[in-house]
Amino acid sequence: MKLSNVKTVSKKQAKSYAIIALDTLGVTPNDLDVKILWEEIEVVMKLYSPREATKKAESILEKSCNTVWQKR
Repeated sequence: MKLSNVKTVSKKQAKSYAIIALDTLGVTPNDLDVKILWEEIEVVMKLYSPREATKKAESILEKSCNTVWQKR
């Protein structure tokens, strides 16, 4: 898969991709690190257009606004 034909994204869209990636990685049994997050954001960018990503991130934020990430 190649990235959607997107050359630039807005600040909101970039944050949306990060939210989707973190939400996806939050259910994996592996420890998270920046390399895994970097790779997951690229996968998310292949799956969602910027507009779709913004809508999905808004829905994630609405349903999981109380999620807390803890460092072990």
